[in-house]
Amino acid sequence: MALLPLWQPPPEQCWPLVIGLGLISALWALPGLDRCWRVAGTLLLAAGSVWLPVSEPIRGSLWARVYDVGQGQLVELRTTHYRALVDTGPRFGSGFMPLETLWAPGQAFDDVIVSHGDQDHAGGLAALEAEHDVGRYLAPPGETLPVAADACRAGHAWRRDGVEFRFLWPPTRVEGLSSNDRSCVLLVTAGPHRLLIPGDVGRRVERSFLRSMAEPVTVLVAGHHGSHTSSGPSLVRRLTPGSVVFSAARDSRFGHPAAEVVRRFRLAGSCLWSTAQDGALTLRLGGRDDPGISAARPLSWRFSGVGRDCLALESPASIPGLPVPTSTEAETP
Repeated sequence: MALLPLWQPPPEQCWPLVIGLGLISALWALPGLDRCWRVAGTLLLAAGSVWLPVSEPIRGSLWARVYDVGQGQLVELRTTHYRALVDTGPRFGSGFMPLETLWAPGQAFDDVIVSHGDQDHAGGLAALEAEHDVGRYLAPPGETLPVAADACRAGHAWRRDGVEFRFLWPPTRVEGLSSNDRSCVLLVTAGPHRLLIPGDVGRRVERSFLRSMAEPVTVLVAGHHGSHTSSGPSLVRRLTPGSVVFSAARDSRFGHPAAEVVRRFRLAGSCLWSTAQDGALTLRLGGRDDPGISAARPLSWRFSGVGRDCLALESPASIPGLPVPTSTEAETP
């Protein structure tokens, strides 16, 4: 029972669950109904609410979910017939892995991309191996992991159901690069929309892979959880992301996302989201309409004021007197 509060139903299942619970409440409130009928009705409504068929992405569209796993990262990517993960979330000192709470055992994943070997990205590998089926692991060359993995390399691309997946980093030779700077950088293109997941690479690497990017991105999962070492001015100016997702812990001891990074994206006009505040975030990309973004914990202030769905996200580590970044802000190595 202690694990139930961590369960996050898919957004498309929320309304059936709400309606089912409402009907169950009404059933027990009816006067004069025999107890056996109440129990039977409750079981039928509960089963129907949970097992209603869930819709799937149509060809050419991408459903992505950035899970709320505390200080770490775990992103699920789905097309019509393809399912992948980018990172597996953390493993805490107690041995607890948030990944264990997300799905029933026996899930099948075509690909699992481990952006790099840090515990906040690769910590859930043990649970994944023990409870689920994985077709292929991908990781940076030279990364030490408890599973065998193919190397992710810049230029490697594949298509599934009309959606393109492409690695922008790392290069073939990674000697001299730190584990963070060897991170797999993944760009996913679904119709007119583009999703970028850059792992924990720093600003110097950002400037390198930006040379191969000519267009803005629709959604950016902020590099290194919003650390000041990533999301440099060059990246923000070039990509001008419509939405930015920070995958970080509530009251992060690392101060993620950094105040200067938050301000930089705000000045660029990006809509800012955080798993610490919003919970798991579901993205629907690839359609003709604007990209759909929904939060597990909707915040009332996102639906008021002049910036509907897009008001300011503050850093948990605001720095008094920090100068506001400008378009001419100098890039540091």
